[in-house]
Amino acid sequence: MGKEKTIFDEKYHFLIEELTMERKRLNISQAELAKFIGVKQPDISKIEKFERRLDVLEFSLILRAFRVSDNLRLQQLTKTFFGI
Repeated sequence: MGKEKTIFDEKYHFLIEELTMERKRLNISQAELAKFIGVKQPDISKIEKFERRLDVLEFSLILRAFRVSDNLRLQQLTKTFFGI
């Protein structure tokens, strides 16, 4: 059998759950986030429901939308996810 798809990985699920909580904490709607990163609102919904994998460039834009440079918790989450 082949390797399990990364969309089902625990580490990936944790990251998406944390990003979803952060979006809600910052009071940013799915539609607002979608517009900021250049996708449609249903794409954000699918990412948050693990029906669509988050692209690395979209991840970068989400970090920018969430003001990662001012957000120590999000900085730590990103470092932990990438193992740095």
